[in-house]
Amino acid sequence: MSSTQAVAQPAGQPAGNPAKPAPRLSAINRPFWQACNDERLMLQRCAAPQCRRFVFYPRACCPHCGGGALTWEQASGAGTVTTFTVVHRPHHESFYAEAPFVFAAVTLDEGVLIYTRIECDPEAVDDLIGTPVEVVFRALSPTQKAPYFRPAAR
Repeated sequence: MSSTQAVAQPAGQPAGNPAKPAPRLSAINRPFWQACNDERLMLQRCAAPQCRRFVFYPRACCPHCGGGALTWEQASGAGTVTTFTVVHRPHHESFYAEAPFVFAAVTLDEGVLIYTRIECDPEAVDDLIGTPVEVVFRALSPTQKAPYFRPAAR
């Protein structure tokens, strides 16, 4: 099978178009996901004067200094691919039709690491490590967007 064809559903899996997994919203992460719906990438930042580091994933306190005061700031949306893989066999059936696709760890310019999809041709990928990327937002469902990234010209 050509890797450009959709991955066949494994035997025993129900047919159809299942919903993609949704984020589990909480008081801590809701501002992040609401901002995604507005096509803004928001990160928490430690308010402690001696720290001021950005934090991702959303948390109740700073993992760097232990401070409890975190504020939300809009991120630049720019980063660099740290590592990546081409997914040929997704583990959730809602992604079967999208395979193959590129999944990556991106270090944002703010210093945090975010795991995400990279919008590019997975067949043309040789080495994305070090590639500058920029955020784009794509629908996970009719009511929720998520941050994906695409190669950027810098």
